[in-house]
Amino acid sequence: MGAMMPGMRTEIRNRLLLCIDALQLMLPQGDVCAVESVVDLQSQDDIAPAIGRITYLGQSWPVLSLDGELQALAAMPASRRACVMLATGKGFLGLLCDDVRVLNQQAGTDYALPVAMRAGHTPVQAIMPFEDGLACLSDARHLLQYGAFAQVTSTHTAH
Repeated sequence: MGAMMPGMRTEIRNRLLLCIDALQLMLPQGDVCAVESVVDLQSQDDIAPAIGRITYLGQSWPVLSLDGELQALAAMPASRRACVMLATGKGFLGLLCDDVRVLNQQAGTDYALPVAMRAGHTPVQAIMPFEDGLACLSDARHLLQYGAFAQVTSTHTAH
C-alpha cells in the first residue's frame, strides 16, 4: 500500500475480529470479556435500542443488535451467532455478531482514517488491510461512546 504515512502504526498484538454483516471490526482481545451464544439471549421486553438481555456473571445485561454500519436494529438477524460481552465500567453490554475470531499476534499496518471517513463521533480509529478487504479498528472505549452503545450504557443496568 505504499510508504508509511503519518498516523500509521505497525503493531503485533492479539485482536478479535467481529463480523457484523459485511463489517470486519477488530478490537483488542482484552476489550472483550467473554463470547456467549445467541441461544442464551432472552428476548424479553427491553428498552430500545437493546433487543434483549443475556446472563453473564450471574446478572442479566442488555444486548445490542447492529447492522454493518453500527446502527441499531430492532430485531436480531438470523445470521447472528455470537454475543461478545464488553465491560462498560458499570457492568457489561452484549453485542451480537455473525462470527468472532481470535487473531493471534496479528501483524499489520494500521492506517489513519482518510479524511472523508472521519465522521463525527465514529468509533473507528483506523483501518487495516485484512484478507481480501479492509478491517476497521476500534476499542471498547470508543464503541461505548458511540450511538446506540452510549444510549444503552446510560439507561440500562443489571437485573
